[in-house]
Amino acid sequence: MDDTAASGGIAEHVYQALFRMVMESDIAPGSRMVIDKIASDLGVSSTPVREALARLETQGLVTKERLRGYFATEIMGSAEFADLWEFRRLLEPHAARQAAMGIDRTGKVRLQYEVDSIRQVRLQDDYASMTTFREHDHRLHDLIFEFAGNAHLRKAMDQAHVYNRMFRIRFAPIDGYHAIQEHADIARAIIKGDADAADAAMREHLELAYHRIEPYLQ
Repeated sequence: MDDTAASGGIAEHVYQALFRMVMESDIAPGSRMVIDKIASDLGVSSTPVREALARLETQGLVTKERLRGYFATEIMGSAEFADLWEFRRLLEPHAARQAAMGIDRTGKVRLQYEVDSIRQVRLQDDYASMTTFREHDHRLHDLIFEFAGNAHLRKAMDQAHVYNRMFRIRFAPIDGYHAIQEHADIARAIIKGDADAADAAMREHLELAYHRIEPYLQ
């Protein structure tokens, strides 16, 4: 491995380690993330730690304060969660409707593959399972925005850091199984080209997900 590849590998390792610690609250929400201490704990120099923290900042998982450094962001409370869900209710049913009207044959195959693939996974109450489900959730909803054909809506959703913020809340694996079935219902309507059904299925999914997750909030 050349020096550049080695450096890239270390940076990715540090990023993945910090991402997990923040998502799992091993680094307490609101706590300061001291670069030198993190570097010492992980056995690396400060450079990949700085790179990882900057990357996490773009994902809404850490904040940087002038003259004070980096801090792990707080986990959403009920009010912020309600605001996030209002944002989703405004954007995602419309995106599902537009996707049903504009999806092509290749898109249908991709959407069906995403739904079928996650059904093969046995979710458990561990980080690996929640990571698998988070990545599926992100892909499924992002595909819908892609097929909706509106880059601005897709960018707005991405910039809200919805998935990272949601999955810092540790809800039970059974919640994931319910969502997978709801995703299948949404995908079925989109693949059929039924815009009204896609809109309704997305609205129902968002309402059910809200009531599943809300009890786990602070």
